[in-house]
Amino acid sequence: MFVRGLIAVGMSLALQAGSAAGQEALQQAEEERAVYPAAEWAKAPFPGGVRENVEALIDDAMSREVADVMGESRQIVVIHKGRLVAEAYREGFAPETKLVSWSMAKSITQALVGRAVMEGLIEDIDAPMPGPWTEGDPRSEITWRQWMMMVDGLDYIEVGETDLAKNDVVQMMFGPGRFDVVDYAAELEQVHPVGTHWNYSTAAYHLISSALQWEVISAFHWQVRDPFDYAKTKWLNETLFTPLGMDAQPEFDASGTFLGGSLVYASARDFARFGYLYLRDGVWNGERLLPEGWVDFARRPHEGTGSNVYGAGWWITPPEGETPTHPQSAKSAPYDAYHAGGNEGQTIWVVPSKDLVIVRLGLMSNAPENWAALFEWNQEVARAFPDVE
Repeated sequence: MFVRGLIAVGMSLALQAGSAAGQEALQQAEEERAVYPAAEWAKAPFPGGVRENVEALIDDAMSREVADVMGESRQIVVIHKGRLVAEAYREGFAPETKLVSWSMAKSITQALVGRAVMEGLIEDIDAPMPGPWTEGDPRSEITWRQWMMMVDGLDYIEVGETDLAKNDVVQMMFGPGRFDVVDYAAELEQVHPVGTHWNYSTAAYHLISSALQWEVISAFHWQVRDPFDYAKTKWLNETLFTPLGMDAQPEFDASGTFLGGSLVYASARDFARFGYLYLRDGVWNGERLLPEGWVDFARRPHEGTGSNVYGAGWWITPPEGETPTHPQSAKSAPYDAYHAGGNEGQTIWVVPSKDLVIVRLGLMSNAPENWAALFEWNQEVARAFPDVE
């Protein structure tokens, strides 16, 4: 059983090129693109001809159970042109219910690095990132950019390893590394030259989170009473969550490291705010929160690795006609879609050509057929909307 909040269909504007009415409509369309949510998302009707298809897709997703293909959807939110046009909630889950991000947190951590660049805490993402290794260790020379793009070359296995005793993310998060994830990651050996091999890595983003915290501590140690506490929670809120109006809860290991590769709790409406920041090229309500070009950096693969499915903290859709180099990828239009993705079926789907953000939170197994179905579902929702003019 689920509750759906879908806005009724409205009338579409007919533009007359060159006419006063047409110019006014164009100006109105541009103003609509600049809409940002206040305490709540503004609501709007679907554009003409969209409602029936999207309602059917949402109904289908919400009717499935955990054992079904694509699993159980718990919260779905659709944002079009800055306004909430559809949302649905499974019984027991309300709009304000916080659910776990899992690896969607990586996209948030990539944004936090961008905020640190904006604040001058990081001068150059092509400089070595501070880490747990001594000077002279080649791992100490890996740059912020290389860590974010997962081309660090460390001996680490996560996706596809079903033996829990061999899966590094399981051992790091729930096994011997659970008390100090950085200590676990510090023991990973380098097996590939840096920048030549893409490998999905939660460890990379835990290390980035730790490095960010130490940069904040170094910068603010003389300004705040407890710099470690400030770096843990207050800086994250002041820098990103509060400006976006997100009520988000980051999680930390026992040593105090922000688990920026996997654990932020928020509602679908709030995760949509984060996706909307990227849809708007890092600008929020007239203020640039992310450096110019940061969003493009997030959705551009690292050259020289042969990978076409991942940028920096975000999964990308390979160009039309290209075979994805990894199964964790959409395979259909719109090809400009990119997404934050998390374990068990969490997605923030961003589609610039449709002026669209889709958030789906739920529970499913990580079987390949589930991910394929979830990606195609997101793309079907996106295709139901017209291209932006």
